[in-house]
Amino acid sequence: MFTLARDADAVVVVTVHGPLTPDDRPVLCRAVEDQLRRHAARRVVVDFGPGELGPTEVSAALRIDHICAARDAACAVVTGDRDRLRLVVPDDAPPGQRLVVASDLAAALTGDP
Repeated sequence: MFTLARDADAVVVVTVHGPLTPDDRPVLCRAVEDQLRRHAARRVVVDFGPGELGPTEVSAALRIDHICAARDAACAVVTGDRDRLRLVVPDDAPPGQRLVVASDLAAALTGDP
């Protein structure tokens, strides 16, 4: 389903393995929330990989972004399906509070789409 990796700079990278089911979404969101709460993560990057995003992935990305915003942590998503996610991401959020949608992990880690 997914793996978590944390580095010394308080960055959490979540790698999603395959499509998420509706039952996976709350498990993923709780795991991210736990990383933010227990380990004081300052940035969360969720890597969905190159495939197409389904409704569950889009919903999970938006929920994780909301969780991160509540904890004042940056959030980025890596996906090959950037256009689908950008359709539902508001672009009127102030810089630094906007979900970064990137096509590769390096861009997501630096915050540059």
